[in-house]
Amino acid sequence: MTNGSRRAGAIAALVFLLACGTGLQSRAAPARAQSSIPVEFPLRISLDHRRLEDHKSRPFLVVGDTAWSLIAQLNDEDVTRYLDDRAGRGFNAIIVSLIEHKFATYAPANLAGVQPFLAPGDFTHPNPAYFDRAHRVIEQARARGIAVWLCPAYLGWDGGDEGFFKEIKAAGQTALHGYGRFVGDRFKDLPNIVWMLGGDYALPPSLRWLGDQLAAGLREGGAGQVITAHGGQTSAVETFGDRSWLSMDTVYTYADDQRPLHLAALQREPARPFVLIESTYEGEHDAKPERVRRQAWTAMLSGATGQFFGNNPMWHFDGPTLFPFTGDWRTALDGVGSRDMARLGRFFRAIDWSDLVPDPEGVVVSVAGGPPPARAIVAGTADARLIVAYIPALGEGGREVTINLPGVAAPPRERWINPARDEPPSEIGEQFWNPAGRVRMPTPGDNGTGANDWVLLLERR
Repeated sequence: MTNGSRRAGAIAALVFLLACGTGLQSRAAPARAQSSIPVEFPLRISLDHRRLEDHKSRPFLVVGDTAWSLIAQLNDEDVTRYLDDRAGRGFNAIIVSLIEHKFATYAPANLAGVQPFLAPGDFTHPNPAYFDRAHRVIEQARARGIAVWLCPAYLGWDGGDEGFFKEIKAAGQTALHGYGRFVGDRFKDLPNIVWMLGGDYALPPSLRWLGDQLAAGLREGGAGQVITAHGGQTSAVETFGDRSWLSMDTVYTYADDQRPLHLAALQREPARPFVLIESTYEGEHDAKPERVRRQAWTAMLSGATGQFFGNNPMWHFDGPTLFPFTGDWRTALDGVGSRDMARLGRFFRAIDWSDLVPDPEGVVVSVAGGPPPARAIVAGTADARLIVAYIPALGEGGREVTINLPGVAAPPRERWINPARDEPPSEIGEQFWNPAGRVRMPTPGDNGTGANDWVLLLERR
């Protein structure tokens, strides 16, 4: 198929998927996303070190969810319920703690009362029964095309009682290395794992041995999967340093203006692909839906290979938590954030997302009003044949957008995409175009949810 017909087919698929997306609003588990291509695990780093890709060299778009307490908190029936729902909505990656210190009802034991260690906190004597069951959970994710960002020993915020930092430090480097070797051997056969070291702790350089010893143990045990890390509102590289085992970077931030952090990760040398690993969760910090959408779309249009969505209470599955919540995790499966992220995944899978670069040369999209978090976030192909701009919510009504496309003789096809509702794209037409390649027009206003964020899609004819 030629590039032109492939692009036309992709845009047609986008129109179809967005028009048919209302099925995702059912309380029942939705059908599998129709644009999904079965992933061929294991995942690996692309040759240009900018993307994750599968075993067939196809770019892997991370549409992620946080399920930290999945192994420790859920029984087998609920594991199946959760994984079926996430796969049906197009989520293809989840963050999971292999062992839980605090955020499970019987932590560190699982719901059946099985402890991860034969003696409390003894990393030198793991309990095979616990890890056998964890293996089965991750295998279920693999069967549904879901990659598991697996945290083998969550450290906890600033090394406090949320995680295992104190026990690990007391056990020492040899014990941690041995635990890594055990875990690497036990899970080396699961190709859908991405190892995620650390966990909510911005380590000082003197403690970076925690990553080095655990990574060395994993490799010695035979685990050949990609390794990344989770910091304490820091990137993976900032947390552990420029390590040879660290093949993938992360962005972790609650900042209002997140784009500079993504661009810094994109420009960091040596090059590594990166994801937005954590930001404001739905159901925490009084986050509005447009905030959750903004951080996800910003990541995707700023060079990330994907992003992870979070929801309270879904991340802990109604177990011990940090923030009060209403409802339960089963209800949250069909929450606003889940539907918004499923919609985002459908959009990017229907276009050549892996060809997008932030701020393509010569293309300027600006929007009137607001501080940096409210400015347009723009990405496109290097030849500007495809441009995507996210216009964040600000105030009420429509916002004026100005687009400069120098050197474009004919008007592009322009459409508004609603990031908050399942509806067909809105064709703009040529009434705003002028031969100088400059377009000035208003956004459509309220997107039907009381917010006014929109996505502008331009395709050169």
